[in-house]
Amino acid sequence: MDAARSTSEAEETPLDRLAAELQQALRGKPRQLHWGDPEAMRRSLAAVQARFGGRQAMAREQQIVRGVLAFRILGRQLDFVRLKYVCYGVAQAMDWESRRLLDSPEQVQVLLEAVAALKHQPRRFINCCRGLHASWQQACAADFPLTPSAHQGLEKLRRFLVSASPALPPELRIGNLPA
Repeated sequence: MDAARSTSEAEETPLDRLAAELQQALRGKPRQLHWGDPEAMRRSLAAVQARFGGRQAMAREQQIVRGVLAFRILGRQLDFVRLKYVCYGVAQAMDWESRRLLDSPEQVQVLLEAVAALKHQPRRFINCCRGLHASWQQACAADFPLTPSAHQGLEKLRRFLVSASPALPPELRIGNLPA
């Protein structure tokens, strides 16, 4: 019996295990939480928000996703706010295919050119560079494998950040970042 069980567990995907765990965890929960009772629902929502962040955290992530998707369509024609969010989302998997902007050196180049065009608006340029730096750090620390094109995109991003350092205030100067 243990051999049959271990064989079926080996064939089970992580998604299957997650579905089984969710079914087990949620078994009977709606009755226990009195769904339909506004006060119980408010308490449940408060517990979820306390665990995963409030509306601002969700809104920011949604803005990043929307900005990246708009950038894929519009390119340089984005307004500053969306462009800033795109800078924070360079290394994040965004769409149903889990594509990252970082995997497309051409799109990274278009983004960097759009940010470079903001040099005459220092506040906006600095905000975009903050986002690019956060994305660079995220990509360097990520546990996902980098494709050759992602390495190329990451190197473009690194070179841009190093070259932008003199235009940034002292507390944001990046210097020569390791490759």
